[in-house]
Amino acid sequence: MVEYNITLEGKTVLVTGAAGFIGSNLVMRLFKEFKDIKVVGIDSITDYYDVNLKYERLAKIEALGRDWTFVKASIADRQAVDKLFADYKPAVVVNLAAQAGVRYSITNPDAYIESNLIGFYNILEACRHFGVEHLVYASSSSVYGSNKKVPYSTDDKVDNPVSLYAATKKSNELLAHAYSKLYNIPSTGLRFFTVYGPAGRPDMAYFGFTNKLREGKTIQIFNYGNCKRDFTFVDDIVEGVVRVMQHAPEASPKSSPKGKDLGIHTADPMMYEVLRKRAEEMRKHPTEAESVLWNVLKANGLGVKFRQQHIIEDFIVDFFCNEYKVTIEVDGQCHNSFEHIKSDADRTARLIELGYTELRFTNEEVLNDLDNVLKKIKTFCSGTPFPSGEGRGEAVPYMVYNIGNSSPENLLDFVTILQEELISAGVLPADYDFEAHKKLVPMQPGDVPVTFADTTPLERDFGFRPSTPLRHGLRAFAKWYKEYYGK
Repeated sequence: MVEYNITLEGKTVLVTGAAGFIGSNLVMRLFKEFKDIKVVGIDSITDYYDVNLKYERLAKIEALGRDWTFVKASIADRQAVDKLFADYKPAVVVNLAAQAGVRYSITNPDAYIESNLIGFYNILEACRHFGVEHLVYASSSSVYGSNKKVPYSTDDKVDNPVSLYAATKKSNELLAHAYSKLYNIPSTGLRFFTVYGPAGRPDMAYFGFTNKLREGKTIQIFNYGNCKRDFTFVDDIVEGVVRVMQHAPEASPKSSPKGKDLGIHTADPMMYEVLRKRAEEMRKHPTEAESVLWNVLKANGLGVKFRQQHIIEDFIVDFFCNEYKVTIEVDGQCHNSFEHIKSDADRTARLIELGYTELRFTNEEVLNDLDNVLKKIKTFCSGTPFPSGEGRGEAVPYMVYNIGNSSPENLLDFVTILQEELISAGVLPADYDFEAHKKLVPMQPGDVPVTFADTTPLERDFGFRPSTPLRHGLRAFAKWYKEYYGK
């Protein structure tokens, strides 16, 4: 299980899509859990569904009386986004703003390009220029398309989207990966699975079913009722988001605890501990040449770029600069043995594979020709720094997780439970003839027959898996619906 490396206490958090279903619940949860936190929300309040529901959510947040700021604007507006970042300087950003809905994307594609692509690009650019500790963003189970393999794993190939909505969400993941690699922006994508609950989106099936049943209309159950969905209660989604917010991925997810900030690690934790102790001892007792070179590096302002006796995989290098992908080796007499020559050759070869350049100087060069040594180092470090993450293969501060209930429900079973809870809450009369108000129809374009989340990585890294029973979640929705819409 990962250790949290970000504290939200005393921080400013930006939540996009703050008037939305998940966004508003997240904001309220953050205020509930963290005493000293400022939350800034942005939402364009589109009329994709009833705006009164969005304003109702915002009113509940406002009523908390906390350090809350709301900006009505679209993330597709570059100036508005840049001003938001400049004014509030958020440490953590949670991007939930998006045009949702699979079927709507077929008839209204422009909305998806504007919000999901241009808007997300603007968020990435702002994160890049203003600097954030962690970007968390909503992806979707729809990226799995028509994958036959279940449960869906984040290791699965997802190159065959069956809707524009799915394509934009996959694009978000690809864009985030590129920015994480190029600009060292820690980002985590979360693939949500069919979120439901009180005050949810009216375009979701359970909400639409309820509206139609209440009005005496017939509901259509797609794929003749054979669809299965991994319904996930909104509180479980929010719980997962809050946990993930507090752990930004490192440059290498498999890195050891002591070396993880640079994405360089040893495969064997026991070996790492041996090397760590050895490097610590070497720092305490440097050779004369190492001490002289370190002092001159510090005197010339290069000390902030280099580290002494750093561990790279199974090797210890004398000086290391990640910004310019360079190591410096100062050879002592002990390097004359065959074993050390072989070890040095192995290390040099591995450094080249990792994208690093190794500068080597003898003790005599450092002690007798220090100006020339420093000139060579300065010349190498006078070029453009490598973007963090370059030269290290897949060592990128980027992760993607599924958040789903890991228990797909048949759509017919789902609507049966929904009907029972609507009757129990008084939304429908006790003698409601459900059979007369349902119709089994074929699959719709862009839909998939099943969604099923493999949440093993989420459980492994955060000790959490969504588990709210469907009946419990639908009961909460039915009670809210009765209270909000009356009878």
